[in-house]
Amino acid sequence: MLKEICITPQIFNESQLINESLRWKDVKSLLEAIALGGYIVGLNNSDWKKVVRVQINQMTHHKIKDLLNSLISMLDSRKLIVGHPKSNISPKSEKEWVEIAQNLDALYPFYSIIATQSHNDKITSLDDLEFMNISETFGNTGSRHTIQSEEELEKVFVSLLSYAKKVTIIDPYFDIDTPRYQTTLKLIAKCFKNRRGIQEGGTIYINCSYDKLNANERWQKVINDIYREYKHIIIIQMWEKQQDGIKMHDRYIVTDQIGMVSAAGMDKNDYQQSEWGIKHYNTLDEIKSQYNENSSPFKLKAIVTATKIEEK
Repeated sequence: MLKEICITPQIFNESQLINESLRWKDVKSLLEAIALGGYIVGLNNSDWKKVVRVQINQMTHHKIKDLLNSLISMLDSRKLIVGHPKSNISPKSEKEWVEIAQNLDALYPFYSIIATQSHNDKITSLDDLEFMNISETFGNTGSRHTIQSEEELEKVFVSLLSYAKKVTIIDPYFDIDTPRYQTTLKLIAKCFKNRRGIQEGGTIYINCSYDKLNANERWQKVINDIYREYKHIIIIQMWEKQQDGIKMHDRYIVTDQIGMVSAAGMDKNDYQQSEWGIKHYNTLDEIKSQYNENSSPFKLKAIVTATKIEEK
């Protein structure tokens, strides 16, 4: 659903964007579309951003330079430029940047690799962009309707969680004592911070309903099993509806970058369809703030970790 896109730094060279044509308008549209439907994988970790900034700041056309710098800064502030660990290639040419991208693409395909020219039939060139509906191709084209099978859930989670630094699950019925939710949690743990085989530990927050579920020692066993296999810490917060207050209903999975809503929940079910949609960036803080104790419309009743079940 979310679109992982590689762009070579040479795309931002003034000779490519201004001197020969007005292709800067296509690059502007591309960056705006990515902000709504995916992210840029910055190859060789922070090197990509550094080289891109150099290319942009060498431009003599100040308005275009400022515009592109602003778009890169916006994507960066939303954490939509993610750094992949450095390869054994220190790229100097576009061909070497493409080589890094294609080595990673072989492990798990990117949505698109974009370069100044078509080095091969898998590359989208600057000239190709001119003949595309860029917002339709690279942006958010609406929700996705899919069966809640293990295979389809993994497709959603890979694109959402691979480069995330934090993940928050919101689902009143997320019972990790139930096999179908255990399957989902393991898929989330497998995909979270797994950058094409390079995985680090992180923290997974689960917010569920105190009214609907009962925490027990089996929850702690699942939490510990996940930590042993993936090194992820899991913290479960259980919430209760306040008198005359709103109730937990919608299901979300939110990272530090992007949020998604699932119409029918997140439990693995080969006979259940669900609609998955990308949330607008400006709504994410509002969603997450409902599950901070000091700003929540709900009452925090219990916290479950690997070592204790703490009743509030």
